Amino acid sequence: MLNEPVLKVSNLGKQYNDRWAVRDLNLTVRKGEIYGFLGRNGAGKTTTIRMIMNLIKPTRGEIQLFGIPKAKLGQDLFRRIGATIEYPGFYPNLTAWENLYYNAKMFSINEARINEVLSFMGLSDTANRVVKGFSLGMRQRLGLARVLLHNPDFIILDEPTNGLDPAGIKEIRETIKRLNYEHNITILVSSHILPEVEQMASRVGIIHNGTLVEELTLAEIHQQGNTFLELKVNDTNKAMDVMKKRLGIEKFDQLDNGMLHVFGQLDKPELINRTLIQADIDVSHIVLRQETLEDHFMSITGGEE
Repeated sequence: MLNEPVLKVSNLGKQYNDRWAVRDLNLTVRKGEIYGFLGRNGAGKTTTIRMIMNLIKPTRGEIQLFGIPKAKLGQDLFRRIGATIEYPGFYPNLTAWENLYYNAKMFSINEARINEVLSFMGLSDTANRVVKGFSLGMRQRLGLARVLLHNPDFIILDEPTNGLDPAGIKEIRETIKRLNYEHNITILVSSHILPEVEQMASRVGIIHNGTLVEELTLAEIHQQGNTFLELKVNDTNKAMDVMKKRLGIEKFDQLDNGMLHVFGQLDKPELINRTLIQADIDVSHIVLRQETLEDHFMSITGGEE
């Protein structure tokens, strides 16, 4: 049934000495969706995933998978769920096929399935190559092949595009979408690369300082998002002062590298441009934009990296 929770986390917390890495976390991943789990580095994403996967014990809170408390699933948990956490590790002196063979043995999986997942990930031609010679992108693809070996219903991918070049990022992104659309696998993708998540996720949860601050669909972000003028100028402080005094604009977002978001006089970009030039301010970029996932994330987390 669609909208049925595959993962439900309630009041989850993990404390190390006097520091809470995750605190009062609540999130829900629904069947059939790609859920973007977003946060800056150190926000608590990997700690949360480690608790879900039984790698560390929560200090408090509850985790349900497929409507069942995780503690009652036992080994069934690992037959219905797959995950890659941070960088996938392999036996470097074994081939890609041999690495998957030992994982297949753990689940009593037929060897033919190894060839199927290698083919799906475009690794058939490199099945007999030793993994220590693999590029980072090939390792990420092999990690996904290992996740798929036992036909899981739900997979968790922790920063699956970390360290990849643009071509590798696109390849992993398209693979994730195929797994969701063609194989109906529910997917949670943890990431801090927001434009990538925006291109594949249907819903996102934003974690900040260990707490989930918002959970909403991409459609809701776009519907609620502000329209603004994006400007690049040589002096942001002077530009804001001129627009306040001469044009009555009061709301701005000041970004790095001379960028400004201007919320006012949106129907008169030529007036803003002319006014700034007349005040001896160089304007090298001006465009009308709709708030993106990245803009929304920055506005609610304060924008610091």
